[in-house]
Amino acid sequence: MRAAAVAASALLALLFATPPASAQGEPPVRYRVGLYVTDLYGLDLGGGTFGASFWVWSVGQDAGRALRLMEFANADRVAASLESTVPRGSVSWSQRKVTGTFRQDWDLRNFPFDRHSLEILLEEGAQEEGALAYEADTANSGHGLRTPVEGWRVAGMRVEAVAAAYATSFGDPAAPGPESRFARLRAVLALERADYTGFLKLTAALYAGFLVCAIGCLMHVTATTFAPRITLLVASLFSLVFSMRAASAALGGEHGATLIDKLHMAGLAYVVAVTAVSVLARIRLEGAAEGTPGLVRLDRWCCLGAAALFVLANAWLMLRAAAEG
Repeated sequence: MRAAAVAASALLALLFATPPASAQGEPPVRYRVGLYVTDLYGLDLGGGTFGASFWVWSVGQDAGRALRLMEFANADRVAASLESTVPRGSVSWSQRKVTGTFRQDWDLRNFPFDRHSLEILLEEGAQEEGALAYEADTANSGHGLRTPVEGWRVAGMRVEAVAAAYATSFGDPAAPGPESRFARLRAVLALERADYTGFLKLTAALYAGFLVCAIGCLMHVTATTFAPRITLLVASLFSLVFSMRAASAALGGEHGATLIDKLHMAGLAYVVAVTAVSVLARIRLEGAAEGTPGLVRLDRWCCLGAAALFVLANAWLMLRAAAEG
């Protein structure tokens, strides 16, 4: 009898210690969520934003609830319209039109070969991932812009369901831990630059200064040509400095050294090298006969070498930016 009582007690303890699987937590309510972009506009590279209009929808039990409590995590402002919910058998289908401005980290280091991933983040605003989850409707999501984005090309779009993790429970007394996770839909538009007019505008003065400097090098240094040659070098230097300031104002300085900055640095190095060659040639001319063939050849080859290095540096920098962009 005592052994039977012990066995019964152990069985009861086991039952109470391990609740059945159905009591361990219900599976999360799932919504199939998709997004279709119809307009892309207001690409503000200086302000770090872009504008977009799109349709967003959800399919599931009480699908309208998923849209009502949806947060646009990276939006500055949004406006919703044309909301509708329609029963579809055992579930409902809800959709709305959204227009908003979204934050974007524009990386212009490889301009004009830059490519960007424009993100639109849709996130559940009330229940955690354990209670409510998203499934990405990849089959119906996409883009169909009514008007093209001037100077840009949309190379593609993808949507994926991910989790937004936060290192806080937001003060929920029923939270199991100090962290929380919420369902999130991430839509990414791949944007590529298709117009290089801006690059030509920002580098026209740079290459004009290079040509002026190269033309000045056609005059070999003599007592009478030294001053005109230095004048051309100074004009080239002013052209480069003006071009660099204009490029910095257009692209901003928060991106670090951009391709345009590197091209201008190569131009400044070229002008400095030619100036040094001109001054050294003038110094050596003081102790030699004017028009000495050896001195003329040295001056010419040094200037040609500096010009060749500038051209090669430009080609290498552009090829590297195109590969990294």
